[in-house]
Amino acid sequence: MNNTRQKEFEKFWENLRKEIHSHPVIVNNPYCKWFKKGEANEEQLIDLFEQFAVFSKWFLLAQLMRVLNASDLEAEAHARYILANELGVRINADGSTEGQPFKTQWAHINWLRDTARPLKLSPEKLGSWDSSSPSTRAFIKGLEETYGNKDGEVGRGASYAIETWAAWGIGKGEEAESNNFWKELITGIEIYNKKNNLQGSSSIPLKFFLFHFNSEKGHGDNVLDELNQSFSRPDFNGHKFIDAGVKALNAIYTFWAGLDQNRKTIQEGLKAAKI
Repeated sequence: MNNTRQKEFEKFWENLRKEIHSHPVIVNNPYCKWFKKGEANEEQLIDLFEQFAVFSKWFLLAQLMRVLNASDLEAEAHARYILANELGVRINADGSTEGQPFKTQWAHINWLRDTARPLKLSPEKLGSWDSSSPSTRAFIKGLEETYGNKDGEVGRGASYAIETWAAWGIGKGEEAESNNFWKELITGIEIYNKKNNLQGSSSIPLKFFLFHFNSEKGHGDNVLDELNQSFSRPDFNGHKFIDAGVKALNAIYTFWAGLDQNRKTIQEGLKAAKI
């Protein structure tokens, strides 16, 4: 990279850090900051699982669109691996699914249904579109319009933003990791189990959330490599890339903002019932 191109990248990177890395859904998600305190009651936890299940199931559509609209063969293969894993194919250490077995019970939506079993929720309802809130529906639509976009630059920008959000803080020390949203959910559920003396089959298992937490750093590294390759192309559009990333993060923030409003409404309802 010559000096001119290096300066262009530094300016682009500065804008990327300002618009993407400093986005509130990454650095200050009110719902997750509240949840990790372990203050959620059963009704609030049920609401989280119901909306998260919709995300888990309907993300498949956005991921398929990502496969179909991938800008090159490498991006297509990477997107296909993620889709296969979501559908129930085990994943290799390198992030691929080559040679791995498939089981329906390993599909992430089914794994999440098993995780929610102690809450006695209907497996048929979990993940259904009818159970989604308006904010969750807006979130899914936002992913389809950005992450699944036919414009490769838009898809890459959204992919970078989403993976950066999901991997934020991982591998950068205990304090940084404590602010990763997967870790915040894990911490909140751990406290919920402990506060309610839940053990064995009555407790909320953590493997679903731990798997995602432990696998996200590799995804984050992949999109950073993809960014470096994309920037080297003469047709790279930095403004479009960042704009798509911001729109994707806005959609994610809408999802969590909806959950935050729901948990407050639930709490207010409990207070009113006591009066």
